[in-house]
Amino acid sequence: MNQNAPENKVAVIMRRIRGKTGYDVAVRDPAATVEDYLAALDRAILELPLDRGRAPGRRSCAGCDRCCAERLPLTWIDYLNLKAAVDPEAGLADFLAAHAHVLVDGPVVDIILAGGGGGCCLLDPENRTCRAYHARPLVCRTFICCPSTIRARRLRAVLTNRGEDELVRQWLLDARRRGKPPLIHEGYAPRPRMGDWPPTPFAGCSSYREVPLKAVCPPGLWSALTAGSTVAH
Repeated sequence: MNQNAPENKVAVIMRRIRGKTGYDVAVRDPAATVEDYLAALDRAILELPLDRGRAPGRRSCAGCDRCCAERLPLTWIDYLNLKAAVDPEAGLADFLAAHAHVLVDGPVVDIILAGGGGGCCLLDPENRTCRAYHARPLVCRTFICCPSTIRARRLRAVLTNRGEDELVRQWLLDARRRGKPPLIHEGYAPRPRMGDWPPTPFAGCSSYREVPLKAVCPPGLWSALTAGSTVAH
């Protein structure tokens, strides 16, 4: 695999980090989208000999569910992808009621995939694989249990958080349109306010191909991702 090939707008590069084989991320084309980043990670997961800390010696994620019981935040586009894959007739509120867990603590909102039997609700309990693998959330698609550089970790966090922010905004808008309180599974003095959730770069988008990485990244992170030099681990 040549991650630096001209057609690869985002490169995932092997790095030795704390004595283990991990990865770094670099943006090669300023027009790169979130989907370009995801595609680069997909290739890396399949092809790079990364040291997987949760499954030493393993070279494939298939059939390994050791990350499937963690908090799995959803983005707006994750919702659209999963809805098409598992519940195409559901509106946002119905989808979240069936497949997610909405926690509100004061003004803070967290929308995650629902658990089931000690793992994600999408986990097949027999073969330990995802029932909607092709539509799995961004947080799943970007996780590799190996070391990564600071800029790689920051990029993953920013995309996950901003994408979830847009889902929260849409959750509030949907409740307003329906004239009902927003769905809350678990609340602690909940007081979500529309004004706390302005539009994000994910607004109006239905695919990760439509979201430029540059629009999501803070300037400092963007500079680090597009810099030619290697950054600290």
